[in-house]
Amino acid sequence: MSTQVTSTCECGLSTEPPAGAQWWRPDLDTDPGPSVRAVVRYGEEPELRRAVRCPNGWSEHGAMVNFYQDITPPMSWTRVGTCWAETSHPVVAVREEPNGAWTVES
Repeated sequence: MSTQVTSTCECGLSTEPPAGAQWWRPDLDTDPGPSVRAVVRYGEEPELRRAVRCPNGWSEHGAMVNFYQDITPPMSWTRVGTCWAETSHPVVAVREEPNGAWTVES
């Protein structure tokens, strides 16, 4: 019988925070404030899925989500890091570059 603890979620992302970068666990940490405009679950590509601050909370954007943006209500900060497996992940801030690409804030 193995008792090894894994830090990889069913969704394929790590549940451990990144080393040397600022991060938040939305289920545990308070919203970082309006200076943080968009975040991504650590290890996920922002072009595919990112959470963007909107007037009433956070909205997911990207190639893999938000097909019904006009009828999907915003989510609270506490749900931003939660994946389809209902696991909370650390998130990192991202920004959109002038060319439209998304990069992790340093």
